[in-house]
Amino acid sequence: ISSILGFSISQIEPSDLPTVLDCMNEIYRELPEKSWFSMDKREDLIRYMTVSGFGLKAEAVAADGRKELAAVFVARTSDLGDENLGSYLEPDDLQLSLVAHMEIAMVRKEYRGQGLQRKMMEESEQILKEQGYHYLLGTAHPDNVASVNTFLKLQYEQVMTKEKYGGMKRSIFCKEI
Repeated sequence: ISSILGFSISQIEPSDLPTVLDCMNEIYRELPEKSWFSMDKREDLIRYMTVSGFGLKAEAVAADGRKELAAVFVARTSDLGDENLGSYLEPDDLQLSLVAHMEIAMVRKEYRGQGLQRKMMEESEQILKEQGYHYLLGTAHPDNVASVNTFLKLQYEQVMTKEKYGGMKRSIFCKEI
């Protein structure tokens, strides 16, 4: 969109899912380095955004009022099971129940560099805090400087680097709220 006035961030509704999923697939297809992102199955993405978490969308707003989907963020709050990143912190069961994942951040290439990942993470942190979560964890490929820097700017601590998602190298970040 030309002449962007700004961005609006709102929660993803079920009616948004087809557009959001198409956008996520488009962003993934255009990624120059596929190992930086682990793309989940469509049905898992839908579950994360509707049942076991929530999604946020950032829309670019043009001067003429038109909106275009610019970025997507997904937080997972339940059904983490064996994937619970909190297990790396050697917590007790109560602490594990207070873990949420900063699961997915995807920004269309024409909107990168405008802080959308950070803004959506900040909004998600507020929602998660209100829902009673205390530990926010997420992963980023160590070479994905934009995502790593976003975690660090938001005061996440880099806990470790491990192989995840079928052998892909990931830095694991944690923030206590």
